[in-house]
Amino acid sequence: MSTAARRTVPSGSEDGCGDRTTGPEKVKPPASLSVVYCGGCNPQIDRGAVAAELAGDKASGAAPAGGATAGDGDAGGAAEASATVYLSGCARACASGHRLTSDEPGEVVVAGELVDGRTTPAHDIAATIRQKLKE
Repeated sequence: MSTAARRTVPSGSEDGCGDRTTGPEKVKPPASLSVVYCGGCNPQIDRGAVAAELAGDKASGAAPAGGATAGDGDAGGAAEASATVYLSGCARACASGHRLTSDEPGEVVVAGELVDGRTTPAHDIAATIRQKLKE
């Protein structure tokens, strides 16, 4: 049984994240971002800090990837999300069903210091997620 938890925050919700444009080409970010967490039994990265950095993009003035939230939530709402980040604290990748990569558009797998199977320093994970969601 999976211990992953999911929380989706739609665009324009009470968290203050609404529709935005980014960069010179005015690319519209996903309407919402679903973050699926592992159980956190062997964290090698601070999953909450990564999610908070994504959620705090608006406050810092950076173009956000969507309305990410930190913390556990219910497992519903996946169909409403236009982007999903599977956020596992270690390389066992429990949040993504033990997949280290995803070829699906709008999905990013984080497994410890791996982002879609590529080694990424912990301090660069949120920025790498944002970049991959733009692709």
